Amino acid sequence: MKRLAFCLTMLVFMSGCGGFELTDSPFLRITRAQPKESYLVAVEARLVPTVDHVISPLTPEEAEVREAACRGLSFTPRFRCVQMNEAGAALEKPDYVVQIEYDVIDDRSFLSRRFPRFVLVSSGDGDNRPEEGDDAGDANHEVRWGFRVIKVGESKPVFQSIFREEGAQFWSFDVEQWMERYFSE
Repeated sequence: MKRLAFCLTMLVFMSGCGGFELTDSPFLRITRAQPKESYLVAVEARLVPTVDHVISPLTPEEAEVREAACRGLSFTPRFRCVQMNEAGAALEKPDYVVQIEYDVIDDRSFLSRRFPRFVLVSSGDGDNRPEEGDDAGDANHEVRWGFRVIKVGESKPVFQSIFREEGAQFWSFDVEQWMERYFSE
């Protein structure tokens, strides 16, 4: 039995299936299941506080996350965001819904749990003040986000991404880049 498990592990590794993210995407799943020229997508965003949640002025609004995802989808030839009204309701009937969940976290929390007595040694010049306009806490924040794709009328996701973490100042670029990558050929 151990030999079979080892052989299967090696087969997966040798065939390149270790990088499932690159060989699997919403684009592949959707176009195989429902071949069409184009697809309408509604994007929903929701702040979901986790254990590592922090309050930050850099926390994106749900509308900002939706806009970043739609900008990323605008670079894809086959997926287009549906237009929304002021209340956030779709003006067109979408084929799929992308549900994005995100949170702003303290990226030091992992290290502080692992190494509670970690000490930072200063340079010795005595000037350890933050730069003018910098909020020392915000420099250590990240946006954790992930999404699932659901066909309208169904409850089981067609695709679910892993959760990614990006610096609080760069989350928008990260969302755009991954939306384009996941929904392109």
